[in-house]
Amino acid sequence: MDQSNILWVDFLANGTRLLEPEKMKELIHKALKSKITHLVIDAKIPYGFTTFPSEFAYHVSEMKDKQYHAWKGRDFLQEMIHYAKGSGLKIIANVDIFAEGNGLEKEGMVYDRPEWQVVHYNEALSNTPTAAENRHDPTVFVNPIHPEVEAYELNIIQEIVRTYDIDGVVLDRCRYPNIYGDFSNLSREKFEAYIGQELNNWPEDIMTVEERNPTFGPLFPKWAEFRAKNIKNFVQKAKSVVKTKNSDLIFSIYVGSWYPLYYNEGVNWGSETYHPSLEWASDNYHTSGYAEEFDFIMTGCYYKDVTIEEAESNGRPASWYSVEGAMNMSKEAINGKVPVIGSLYLKDYTNNVDQFKKAVQLCKERSNGVMLFDTVYLEEYKWWNDLDL
Repeated sequence: MDQSNILWVDFLANGTRLLEPEKMKELIHKALKSKITHLVIDAKIPYGFTTFPSEFAYHVSEMKDKQYHAWKGRDFLQEMIHYAKGSGLKIIANVDIFAEGNGLEKEGMVYDRPEWQVVHYNEALSNTPTAAENRHDPTVFVNPIHPEVEAYELNIIQEIVRTYDIDGVVLDRCRYPNIYGDFSNLSREKFEAYIGQELNNWPEDIMTVEERNPTFGPLFPKWAEFRAKNIKNFVQKAKSVVKTKNSDLIFSIYVGSWYPLYYNEGVNWGSETYHPSLEWASDNYHTSGYAEEFDFIMTGCYYKDVTIEEAESNGRPASWYSVEGAMNMSKEAINGKVPVIGSLYLKDYTNNVDQFKKAVQLCKERSNGVMLFDTVYLEEYKWWNDLDL
């Protein structure tokens, strides 16, 4: 894989600024001038709304936030494809998968289908869902193994690849919300079937929680394996949808690079050949690795410290709390099976353009390119001319 310079265009951050076609054309022009190779365009946002008219989902213009009402009757995905056509830029449609509602506004598909909603640990005994991923995040997640959820998400992916002239699909939030979800009756039944035994102490055999501090129980390693296998199963089905339409379509995903803590998301983005030596990982955890399913993986190296030396001098808990360390961790876990692209959160470098440039160069030196999140910061910080790709 050649070096890829990927720019993410988040709809919630850029939707109002890109209302005018001239602004879309300007973005395409700036991206080309800066040697961007791929644009990631939101097709389905974190609250489950789509930027295109979907047969299945609500359109972004139906959100309660009035600033997006101007998109009524319009198709953000198609308009971006239209203005990029012939430019040489590859367009990848981003699909936020298991995030299906806004808990603050009480809107989204999850409010039509409350039975889809993730049941968090504290509700496990009463089996009554609460809305938010956590106390500070409005995103409401659905249970990845609910059969209706799976069918719904695959239908939307299929709708996108059938309808639009795109170069690929990237998955985001293809995960559990956190360590506290999902503890529904459905997940319990599926887990008991997975391990071949009934649980006497549910959910304490998996973990106990005191003052929001989880302590792993005896079955946590198998639980981590089970959750990661569930996500891998969905990924394989999503890949089949994409590649059946056109085997040349790119199939990619965004994940956080903090592998040693990724039991929180219930995902093993490493290779099947990678055997991590972590206290929470079962002997068979490696079988849940899904790296081989993708054409490339974007790992979020979302740290202010660029080098390991900086992280150490700033007293970070581990070397991978730096862009350099995160890249090392990413390559170790993916084990050379597919290309890795280091990804940066530009807000980490607010008022520090030199650190931003250093981070970009490190990603390009140590991985198969760089992904920049998000376009809005290049605009706000006026960094387009500082992009040295």
